[in-house]
Amino acid sequence: MDVLSDTLQVVRLTGAIFLDATFAVPWAIESPTPDIIAHYLRLPTDCVALFHIVVRGQGWFRVSGYTPVLLQAGDAILIPQSTPHVMSCGDYTTPVPVAAVIPPLPPGGIAEIKAERRGESTKFICGYLHCDQRFNPLIGALPPLIAVRGQRGEDERAPAPAGPGETPAAVLPVPPGDWLETTLRHVIEEAMSERPGKVEMLARLSEILFVEVVRRYMQQLPEQEYGWLAGVRDPIVGQVLRLLHAQPEHPWTVEELADAVSVGRSTLAQRFAALIGESPMRYLAGWRIQVAKHLLRQTDMRLSDIAVRVGFESDAAFNRAFRRHVGQPPAAWRLAGAAR
Repeated sequence: MDVLSDTLQVVRLTGAIFLDATFAVPWAIESPTPDIIAHYLRLPTDCVALFHIVVRGQGWFRVSGYTPVLLQAGDAILIPQSTPHVMSCGDYTTPVPVAAVIPPLPPGGIAEIKAERRGESTKFICGYLHCDQRFNPLIGALPPLIAVRGQRGEDERAPAPAGPGETPAAVLPVPPGDWLETTLRHVIEEAMSERPGKVEMLARLSEILFVEVVRRYMQQLPEQEYGWLAGVRDPIVGQVLRLLHAQPEHPWTVEELADAVSVGRSTLAQRFAALIGESPMRYLAGWRIQVAKHLLRQTDMRLSDIAVRVGFESDAAFNRAFRRHVGQPPAAWRLAGAAR
């Protein structure tokens, strides 16, 4: 059981490119809140991750509380939680809300912003990744921004000094010729082309980029790091997560899980809570609901069969647990999703 793959399959990640923008110096753009982004993209929820790829020129990307990051052509930045951010050519320009300059989103196409003046400019393409349902342990484990930056001219792009209370931004260095660099180049070429199947190709490339960025971010986490991704990587907690994901219907206990991974009950409970932020049983309860939502949305299975599949002894117990987590019974949730 690959926990990351299993999670991404259940939350159903879909991606697309939605904006091709060129701004002449001086320029500064401020992003809206996640709910406004979801409304503009015509998506049913605010579970949207944004990404920007620099095609030409350079730009600063800033999220409140984190050091700004300078990106150049071929670099990219991922905003996993659609956190409001500012993109600009420098500190000296007052940001303009993107809603004031972005055109209506064409059906099945890419909105375009053209530079109003000639001269030095920055061109980038923007995309999104949408999840059918929010899985808080995964989303919460990612920082507000992850920069993907090529390893060239690093002396020209020294990180900005951290201000009072600022956290260093997460930066993934990409060596020349690395397949991630090549994939970013393919995204740019595809977005600028008019080839058949362009929209679908960009969607698949966007999803691949997201998964690879998450994998590389997980691999570079320091040993003392906490969170769901650190738990997936941990030799003890990772085994437990694989068991829970492989058999959510099993009536697991902490004692049984501890025996399965050859540690004491208290050791497992403490380590799991320290890394994941909740107990194994609470995590299992949440994961069962995630799997149930996936089956409700993607299959025609009867509610009673879904209840058994995710580990509930009765329809009534399933209804109570689902209502407690989601706010409405499973039948009503399924109908609302079908209506959307």
